[in-house]
Amino acid sequence: MTVRHIDIMAGFEPADVEAVAAMLTGGGVGIIPTDTVYGLAAVAGDEAAVRRVLELKGRPADKPLPVQVATMREANILAEADGAEASALAERFWPGPLTMVLKRRPFAAELAFQDEKTIGLRIPDEMFCLSLIEHAGYLVVPSANPAGASAPATLGDVSGDLLDVVDFVVNAGACPCGVESTVVDLTAGVRVLREGAIPAEDIDRALSNPAEPGGTDV
Repeated sequence: MTVRHIDIMAGFEPADVEAVAAMLTGGGVGIIPTDTVYGLAAVAGDEAAVRRVLELKGRPADKPLPVQVATMREANILAEADGAEASALAERFWPGPLTMVLKRRPFAAELAFQDEKTIGLRIPDEMFCLSLIEHAGYLVVPSANPAGASAPATLGDVSGDLLDVVDFVVNAGACPCGVESTVVDLTAGVRVLREGAIPAEDIDRALSNPAEPGGTDV
C-alpha cells in the first residue's frame, strides 16, 4: 500500500486541499493536522470510511465520533446549536477546541454510526481543516491514536503502524493546542465530559458571562 504524503509546513495551496478532499470523497482515510492534535480523517457520511476509522482506533461502533463542521449554519442544520448555552459557548470558543454534544435535528443529514437523538459537533480553528470541510463535506477527525494511547501533537507522535495503513498523511508541524478538545454535553443541562484544551472553569465563566467577547464569527 502506497501512502501519499503532503507537506504543508510552509503553508498550503488550493491544490493541496483539492488533493486531500478527493481522497476523502473517494473513500480514503488519512492523518491530518488540526488546531488540537493530529486526527484520523474520513467523510462523516461514508459508512465504510468511518468504520475503518473506528477499527483503527479500536473504538466501538456504538460510541459515535464527533463531527467537524465549518460554520454555525452547518452546526444548526445538524443540531440544536442555537440555544442560549450553546450560543454562548460557540460565541466564546468556536472556531476552537470545544466539542459540544447537542440534540440532533430531525431529518438531519445521514451520517455514519451516529446516534439518532444527539451528536457531537466542533468547528476547528484550523484553515486547512475548514477548507477540507468546504470541499469534502462534514468530517470525523478523532485523534490519531488507538484508544487509551496519548493523542499526538506532532506527526512524530503518531504510531508508525498507523502511519503505514492510512491512505494519506498531511504534515503541518506541531498542532497549536497540543491536547484534545474539551467536550461539553448540553443535551440535559451542562456537563463537562472531558476537560481538554479549555479548562472547565472557562466553560463556567462563558456561561455566566455570555456577552464576554471572544471567538470568531463564522
